[in-house]
Parts: sequence; C-alpha cells; structure tokens
Amino acid sequence: MKKRMSLRLGQRMDQRMDQRMTPRLGKGILTTIAAAAIALALQWTNKGQSLSVTDVTTEKTGRMPASVKHCHDGDTCRIVTEPGHMWMNVRLAGIDAPETSNRHNKSKGQPMGDEATEYVNGILAGKTVEIEQVDLDAYNRPVVVIWNDGKNFNLTLVENGFAEAYRGAVKRIDQGAYVQAEAGAKLAKKGIWSLPDTIRQSPAEYRKGLRQQIKK
Repeated sequence: MKKRMSLRLGQRMDQRMDQRMTPRLGKGILTTIAAAAIALALQWTNKGQSLSVTDVTTEKTGRMPASVKHCHDGDTCRIVTEPGHMWMNVRLAGIDAPETSNRHNKSKGQPMGDEATEYVNGILAGKTVEIEQVDLDAYNRPVVVIWNDGKNFNLTLVENGFAEAYRGAVKRIDQGAYVQAEAGAKLAKKGIWSLPDTIRQSPAEYRKGLRQQIKK
C-alpha cells in the first residue's frame, strides 16, 4: 500500500515538474528555431547576392543587364533584356552620331556614319552590358546610357569622335560631361572632327535638310 502511494505521489510530482518545465523548454526551442531561421535567411540572402550580382546592381544604380544584338547606327541599338528577354530598340542618351544611308528616304548618309556604326558594333554586338534608362524619345524608344565594363559607353563615343554631344533637352544625365568630351575630341581632331569643314555637318542639320527635301 505504501509502495502504491509513493508511486502515485512520485508520478504526480513528475507531472507537476513536466508542467513547470514545458513552457521553459518551449521558449528555448522556439528561440533556437528562430535563431536557426534567421541564420538560414542570412545565408540565403548572402548566397543570393553572390549568385546574382545584377540584382544588387540594379537596386543600387537603376541599371539592367542586357545583350546587344546589333546597332543600326552610332546611336541606335537593338537589345534583349536579360531578366525578361524583351527585344527593343534603344536610343543612346546624350549623343548624336552621323546618319547612315536610309533606303526609306533614299538618303546616302553622312561621312563617318558607317565608321561610327562599325565602331559601336565592333565593341558592343553580342556582348552583355548594363543599360540605364533616362527618358523616352519621340518614337517611344527608351533613351539609355550603356555601361560597358563599368564605363559610360555613350561618353566614350563622343570622346573618340564618333558622335557629337546632343544639344537638345536631356534628362538624368550630365550634359556638360558630353560637351566637354566633344571639345576634347574636336581639339584632337578625332573621328568626325578630322573631316574638312566643307563636308562636315551636324546630324541635326543633316536631318533638317532631308525633311526639307521630302517636303519639296
């Protein structure tokens, strides 16, 4: 009889101890699980950053990775965006390159127009770059800055005399940098600035002349 009573008393004491310890153990387990979840999340985040640098780059700079398929002339390219695989034509911001021949308006193009196109395609065609959209043009094409190996390729074109600095209204770019680059190329007589004054004409003036001919 005494043994049965002591056994029951022991069982009751064990049950009470279990009831007291359960909340503490529960809190400890929950704390451990939460810590593990946070550590796992941090590992996943770090892994995501190391595997997808473009996500971080896009968030910080507003740039998007894209593949350049072909450039029609010195300032218009056909690209495919990397994440969405969207095909589009883009206009390079801040610059105005010599016009090439156009079968639609039967224009022969400007001197250095083909050279500028070859220069752009030689560097960009088939390459993955970063694009930063700054505006839309009159034809609803994205106006972009192309970043090639971390450098502003639009500015490189002007520096090497394959394009003039665009003098119209611009958004979200430092137009003064392009004007300064043009002055340097002009002083060094690079590209279009190596042409005689008698045949050199700004792309804007060339297009204006074409429009006047079409009206006639």
